[in-house]
Amino acid sequence: MNTQQSSNKKKIRRGMALVAAMIFVMVFMAVSVGMMTMSSTNIQSAANHRYANSALNAALSGLEVARYHIQQAPVIETYSNTVSDEEADQMWDKLYSHLQRHSAKLGGKTEKKKFANKIEIRTGWVSMNESATPGNAQGVAWAWGLRRRGSAAFSLCFFRYNSDPRSVYVHSIGRDNESEDDEQTITRTIEMKWLIAKQSAVLEYAVASRGRIWVEQGSIVHGPLFSTWNRPEISAGIQTAADTIVKGTINTAIPLEDLQKHRIQMETLDENNQPVFDEEGNRVHSPKDTIQGQHDGINYDVPYNDDMPGMRPEDYNTSSYKAMCAPIGNSEGTVSEYFPYAEGNYSRPKSSSSIKYTRRVYQNRTLNNIRVPQGQHALFKKCTFEGILFIEALSNYSDNISCTNNIRFEDCTFKGIIVTDVPCAPSNYAWWMRNSLTFTGTSTFENTSSFQEATVLAPNFNVNIGSTAQVGKNSNNIIKGAIVGGIVDVYGDATIHGTIISMYDTSAHTSGYVTNIGDAEDGGSESNGNIVGQIEIMPDPDQLLPSGIKSPIVFKVLGNSYTEVPRQRTSED
Repeated sequence: MNTQQSSNKKKIRRGMALVAAMIFVMVFMAVSVGMMTMSSTNIQSAANHRYANSALNAALSGLEVARYHIQQAPVIETYSNTVSDEEADQMWDKLYSHLQRHSAKLGGKTEKKKFANKIEIRTGWVSMNESATPGNAQGVAWAWGLRRRGSAAFSLCFFRYNSDPRSVYVHSIGRDNESEDDEQTITRTIEMKWLIAKQSAVLEYAVASRGRIWVEQGSIVHGPLFSTWNRPEISAGIQTAADTIVKGTINTAIPLEDLQKHRIQMETLDENNQPVFDEEGNRVHSPKDTIQGQHDGINYDVPYNDDMPGMRPEDYNTSSYKAMCAPIGNSEGTVSEYFPYAEGNYSRPKSSSSIKYTRRVYQNRTLNNIRVPQGQHALFKKCTFEGILFIEALSNYSDNISCTNNIRFEDCTFKGIIVTDVPCAPSNYAWWMRNSLTFTGTSTFENTSSFQEATVLAPNFNVNIGSTAQVGKNSNNIIKGAIVGGIVDVYGDATIHGTIISMYDTSAHTSGYVTNIGDAEDGGSESNGNIVGQIEIMPDPDQLLPSGIKSPIVFKVLGNSYTEVPRQRTSED
């Protein structure tokens, strides 16, 4: 009996073990199938991720190719401050012609199509193998890390809307997939925007000069300084005081090794020619440094090849302003003054080289769109100027009172723009005493005219704002737009929302002829004592270059316009 029961129990246990084993096998099989499915999914996901990254890299490479061709496209030039619709059309056509000439490297085609609201130019698909062909200038564009996969390619679409002809958009579509099914092809599309506008690189600087620059007396400059001065045997070309703040870089055309050769030191450097900082991160200065105070670093050997519009007399043509003005008419009388004058007294010469002028006096007038004939050497007292004030001077410089214009403004209000003729760059040392604009007393600048790009457009004129001592020490100048002169000096108190451009090449002179910001004692003959005040300059790189300056029309990329967009945005809608 007991033996029978024991046998039955063993059979039951063997049956339960079999069931457990079968359950385990089924669970193991299910887990295995799940793991295989998950592994397959992960492999596919990894492949898709790889294709997506490769497609994005292809699109980035395509964007670099687009940038390259846009930069290589021909340009046109204009004196106007804005780009007309016709000029924008010309630039678009030149871009299309350029792309057509290079269509063999752009997938074999460059096709232009018109739609109801826009016009576009499409290229073919450019594969990795095509782009990497020796001699193809686009090859470097694949430096974004694109894997060398034969299935990777990009296509470009340039387009602009009819409602905004001065904006050009670029869509770069990248793809990378070994599948021949278009619906399975993985693509990425990125977009950037270019503006058709005048080249205005000079407006990136707070002060740009073809001579030396001095910044003194606690001046605050919210942007970089640039000087083409390249005579290290005389000086460094740029000098700032310890109490000045330059919220930008110092840019000089002089190579560092040339300065060191002549034992001129702009900043304190270590044995590796790197700036020296203390433990708290403050820049270390020594008494030998020509650049004192705060700044964002010094760039040496900055190239200048006459390729910055606005820095040469031949860049200017101000005749369009002159055509809008009428002669000023009769004056209230005349007065005799000297320039340069003795401190605090215009009727006394500063030195034996001072020139005596018989000035026509205009007082308590409101003047709108008027021109002052050459040789008048006018004195404006408590006048208000609206629109354009045009100052005439002989274009072929002559050291003659009747051919030049030395103008003084006293306690005047300027609601428009001051423009002059363009006298050639003179070799006569006294040119700055012949063609000159001097602002004394309390000058008020509140430009409400349609000419917002500049306050003073006086190429090869000597421009002195607040440059008197006892007579004008209380001047307070708020100036909008560019200040252009042969040499520009600003003293006293002034706030400038724009760029100072001194475009007279002073390299032939060993002393004087300095663009002086904040200190009247620059060693020049017109210095009239120390004027207490503070200068603040805030350049606006997005400002338009003033009319009257010849500049090429270019495609200007908007760096903040980069975005990744859905593929359907490139469809032909």
